Amino acid sequence: MIAYVVLALGLALRAGAEPANLVQLAEAAEALANQGRLTEAIAAYEQAMAAGAGSARVLNRLAGLYLQTEQLEKGTLLLRRSLQENPEQAQVCFELAKVFQVTDQPDSAMRYARQAQTLEPQSSAIVTLIGAVHLQAEHPAEAKQAFAQALELDARNPEAHRFLGVYYTERDSLAEAIAEFRQVTRILPDDLEANNNIAFLLARQKQYPEALAAYKKAEMLAQDPRMRQAVRANREAVEAVMAGKMRARFILVDTQARAAEVVAKLKAGEDFAALAARFSKAPNAQVGGDTGFVGPGALMDGFEKAVLGLKTGQTSEPLTLPMGVVIIQRLN
Repeated sequence: MIAYVVLALGLALRAGAEPANLVQLAEAAEALANQGRLTEAIAAYEQAMAAGAGSARVLNRLAGLYLQTEQLEKGTLLLRRSLQENPEQAQVCFELAKVFQVTDQPDSAMRYARQAQTLEPQSSAIVTLIGAVHLQAEHPAEAKQAFAQALELDARNPEAHRFLGVYYTERDSLAEAIAEFRQVTRILPDDLEANNNIAFLLARQKQYPEALAAYKKAEMLAQDPRMRQAVRANREAVEAVMAGKMRARFILVDTQARAAEVVAKLKAGEDFAALAARFSKAPNAQVGGDTGFVGPGALMDGFEKAVLGLKTGQTSEPLTLPMGVVIIQRLN
């Protein structure tokens, strides 16, 4: 969202007119922004406003910088002032709608999105945003209809395909979701989110070779180290499954009474990993009782047999083993 705001509102800087001295202040501020010195640019634009600059072009540009630096309230206030200056700004309405969507205010988001649509009824991007707000507000039928309309206006709108992918994923229509995310990658081949989503959904369908290839591409595309590590972990999980390895987590306690207490907390909705850290006597308690990926024969017979008897995500009843009483949850 933020990069879009800076681009779109940056274009607005060329509209309108200011006295020469205010234009110079705005130009100096813009030069700072172009150098990536955003804090200084904001201060310079604020100085221009204090000196009397107040046209929509200055309001829009400063609003864009506020949004880029995650000062959403300040950005929103200026965009609203800009609409008071000039109500016929579809792009400003669009950006306000996106801000309200991100801050989980769907009613306000829809109001500004509809206002933007009135000004630009043939905009596929605006109709896509309307669909996204419907999806956020849990109006799935209206959301799907809006995404279809957006694609009628522009069949190569990647965001409409992306949100349709989300729509189908939420309804466990995985094949349809994959098809939509593949459309995104046809338009934007290096889109990390779409490639990663395809890998995740293929893995859910147990199409492991295809999932592995998709994860490898996503890992190659990931620039952020934390994101790359997350993708790598998923890729390694698929490789482990393909190698026949299993993964589980467990809580080890001394008595059946303590085990019954833990089971009651699990049934009440408490987190397994947190309960492992709190109650388990095993060395891996602080990592949520995770065994990691292990091959056949790596676990004691009774433990391995119990894991194999569980479905993915299922938790066992307390099981007495030589090491104590364990509660096991299968992870893959």
